[in-house]
Amino acid sequence: MDDQGGTRPDLLSPKLIAVPKPPLDLLARTRLVAKLNAARDVVLLCAPAGYGKTVLLTQWLSGQTDAVAWVNQDRLEFPALWPAVLQALRQCCAIPHGALSGFSGAEKNAAEVIHGLAEQLAAAGTTIRLVIDGIDQFPADELNHWMPALLNHAGPAFQLILATRVSTAVDPGPARLSGRILELHSNDLAFSLDEINSLAARTITLLGTQQLGEVFRQTAGWPACVVLALRALRGSADPDMPLGDIAGNNRELAEYLGHEVVRTLSGEERDVLSSTCVCRVLVAAQANALAGHRHAGNVLAVLGDDRDLVESAGSGRKVFLVRPLIRAYFRAELARRDPDELLRLNRIAAQWHELAGEPEAALRHAMDSADYGLVGAILGRHGAALLGSGGVTLVRRAIAVLPDSILAASPKLCVVAALAHVESRQPTTAARYLAAANRYWVDDAPPDLRELRALAEARLSWFSGEWENRHPTATSDYADLPLSRQSDIRIEARMVALTAAVAEQNYGTAENEATEALIEATEAGNSYLAGKVYLKLAGISSMRGQLRRAGEYLRQAEEKLPAHAWSGGAGRSVGALMHASAALLAAEPAAALKFAAAGAAELGQLGSSSKGVGAAMRSTLELVTACAHLDTGDRRHSLDGMRQARLRIGQDHLFAQPMAAFVAVIEHTAALALGHAERAREVLEWAEELIPGTGELCLLRAQGPAGISRFDAATERLRPLHTGVVAPLLEWTWLHVNVLECSMAIRTGRRTLAGKLLEDALGKAEELGVIRPLAIAPQEVIDLLVERAGAHGPQEELAKKLLALRSPADARRAPLLTPREREVLTLLPSHLSQEQMASELHLSVNTVKTHIRIIYSKLGAGSRHDAVAAAYKFGHLP
Repeated sequence: MDDQGGTRPDLLSPKLIAVPKPPLDLLARTRLVAKLNAARDVVLLCAPAGYGKTVLLTQWLSGQTDAVAWVNQDRLEFPALWPAVLQALRQCCAIPHGALSGFSGAEKNAAEVIHGLAEQLAAAGTTIRLVIDGIDQFPADELNHWMPALLNHAGPAFQLILATRVSTAVDPGPARLSGRILELHSNDLAFSLDEINSLAARTITLLGTQQLGEVFRQTAGWPACVVLALRALRGSADPDMPLGDIAGNNRELAEYLGHEVVRTLSGEERDVLSSTCVCRVLVAAQANALAGHRHAGNVLAVLGDDRDLVESAGSGRKVFLVRPLIRAYFRAELARRDPDELLRLNRIAAQWHELAGEPEAALRHAMDSADYGLVGAILGRHGAALLGSGGVTLVRRAIAVLPDSILAASPKLCVVAALAHVESRQPTTAARYLAAANRYWVDDAPPDLRELRALAEARLSWFSGEWENRHPTATSDYADLPLSRQSDIRIEARMVALTAAVAEQNYGTAENEATEALIEATEAGNSYLAGKVYLKLAGISSMRGQLRRAGEYLRQAEEKLPAHAWSGGAGRSVGALMHASAALLAAEPAAALKFAAAGAAELGQLGSSSKGVGAAMRSTLELVTACAHLDTGDRRHSLDGMRQARLRIGQDHLFAQPMAAFVAVIEHTAALALGHAERAREVLEWAEELIPGTGELCLLRAQGPAGISRFDAATERLRPLHTGVVAPLLEWTWLHVNVLECSMAIRTGRRTLAGKLLEDALGKAEELGVIRPLAIAPQEVIDLLVERAGAHGPQEELAKKLLALRSPADARRAPLLTPREREVLTLLPSHLSQEQMASELHLSVNTVKTHIRIIYSKLGAGSRHDAVAAAYKFGHLP
């Protein structure tokens, strides 16, 4: 047998002796040896050549060869089974000399002979392991006569071990029913990913992660083929070099498969495998169409049942999967010898899949056939549906191979191309295709094509600076989309209407549209569109400041959207933005920076408009990045980054108000905390123009007076919030209000009220999934959190998390400064005199001197220079 090559890096065609010895550099198969040790009466190893059957047996039986009788069909002196078995038994050292003298080898009564043999072996007092290696090479009449008796009498006296390439050579039925047999097939004998890695290390082959995965995928762990693949890679110094087609590029491997596997097949079997090699998954009717006759499916079934070269899967085992290397071998041979036939087979496969209602597979085969007319026809008929089910990457690949002449002749293909690039967040390219569609448009275009164009225009409008003038729900073409006969169009239309409602802050309407779209997508079984709806819901919740709910919707979107679709279109950039915002508000700035960087990498595709979706995302990511840098301690440039993000937002900006609320609260709070009063006033003036009549503006107006201990004024400015006259755009704004009021209550001696406000803030933080306002709270609030440790009830774990976020070392060494003291401190690095500082701050000189004296005391400084140095050290100055 040639199977020894399966696990020997340097030996593929061994010359076997009666009882082979295991190779010295054998790859240990501990898991399989353990199974063999636990086997009872019969062991059956069934797999094609090169699966290491012989080597596994030699490894298992190493060290106990005295009790092994090994029948090696390649070296037989007797062509018949019983004489060969008798000869091997007589060479076994554990059987006393002369114990088998009563047998001549010419016996015919199998049951009687094997019964007598069992008695003789039992008298030897030890279990004899009888190995018949290559049982399938004996004549069928011999096997039918002797094997039932051997299987029935295997037991304590002798253990029967059979190795075969053809599963039908032995009928293990009775032994299988009685549970006396251990069967190992090719899937059991194949190398695992870890075993391939171990073998690579033994053969001094450096494999990169991608190479290792490719070897495993292409060989499916076929041991001998893995050895040859690794041998080919042994001379490569680059572990990241692409492998390409192993079967097509590796001559040794192709010759091995041709000699050991393909040569043993009949002409009909080779023809069927060659004609079906263009398909990874097959059913009988498909195989028949490719092979051109009605027997191809039956041939594949026989190759699966007899030779284990084909796997049967699916309900009723109706689906055939040819082993990857066998399929790759025949495909490579066809490409080398008859490339036109390979193209023809792909055309047949494309047509068959389209008739079978499988447009994605049809389009793939059409592209492989190089028949651009067929590609265009399939894309025209099914492109929109493929986009609606997540096939954006495939559609874009198909569009890319089409010549301009075919696109110019089909406005529908141009519209499909536009939608594909809108889905991929590439509005510039999408607009170019849509313009082409309009150039070739005909007045009598069918309704479904008009609907597609209206949808493309509506979706593209959100990336444009003119989005307000091209409001999708205001166009006559768009008005018909919710009534379309195509469910994909209706669902997408609802999502466009949803986006329009969000832009107008009609969140109730947006959620109703989302609910209807989700119901229809679920009823249609379209998980891709359902995932997009969940992504929209995540965006709505995030925009309202409900981060916990947004995170749940985002998780559902990620579950629904397959990885290729998530990375290729609907989820990639938007998901990164929402993850970044959630991480920032969860007080995880390092994670926020990571997600923000991932989102920023995609922004180049979103066009250069200063008002569309791309601009909105760019501003938000800039703000998140700047704020995350602030939270990690990099204060020097963070405020400048926030200002840059803020100045991108104008009143006609898409989603202007929720974004302005986000920017204003974060930047104003940071400016006051860092003692930049002028910057805080700048933010307040900007917010008064963009978000008038909002709870966020009330908060900003209250933060300034609270910082200089004008608590009555601060309370008055928060009153409209509490009376319901105004409401915040973002739910988590209430957390900032709670923290501010808690701080004021502590500083005015109302600790009972402060405690209630703190517990309210903890509860709201838990509900929303937002803890940053508490994480950056003034030190007096944190001190109260420590004071009430153990009394926070359901929020005790959250309180512990908040305290862990505040470094104890920082709490000990960083002195607390009042907002007015921070204002004075920011002027100390300047060359202003105390009189000039007083004029700048609209204070008396004596008040400034008092503040400076207190600052020196708190910072432990004896001079202005020392105070500035200490302020930088403690982080009071950016």
